[in-house]
Amino acid sequence: MADTQDAIALLKADHRKVEDLFARFEGARKTDKQRLAKQICTELTVHSTIEEEIFYLACKGEVEDALLSEGYVEHDGAKVLIAELEAGSPDQEFYDAKVQVLSEQIEHHVHEEEKRSAGFSLKRARLGSTWMPLALGCWRASKS
Repeated sequence: MADTQDAIALLKADHRKVEDLFARFEGARKTDKQRLAKQICTELTVHSTIEEEIFYLACKGEVEDALLSEGYVEHDGAKVLIAELEAGSPDQEFYDAKVQVLSEQIEHHVHEEEKRSAGFSLKRARLGSTWMPLALGCWRASKS
């Protein structure tokens, strides 16, 4: 059975995938931007749901409540921009700027999760249970 590190590796792989999509958006032709933005929004929506419904719940009591709260608030900010991008198009004013701001917010969020030396970190979160990787796999399969 997969261990907790496998679950963390999945979350980190999601981070890398979204970073790649943002980079592709930056250099994309206008005709490709809506497709890439839609893919970014879908990936972020799935990822944030996994974090909120599985990972953050597993971290409760293992990391400071304030750090988990910050993660939820960062997700909420991203969800606002995601909704605006999903309702918009590259022809609209500020579309590219919204993608750029979303990219910057996500970059900050990833940094907090992966590289911060104190507090909430994917590497430091103690997730002793074996249910989390199984739950991640089941959750992803149900959304496919």
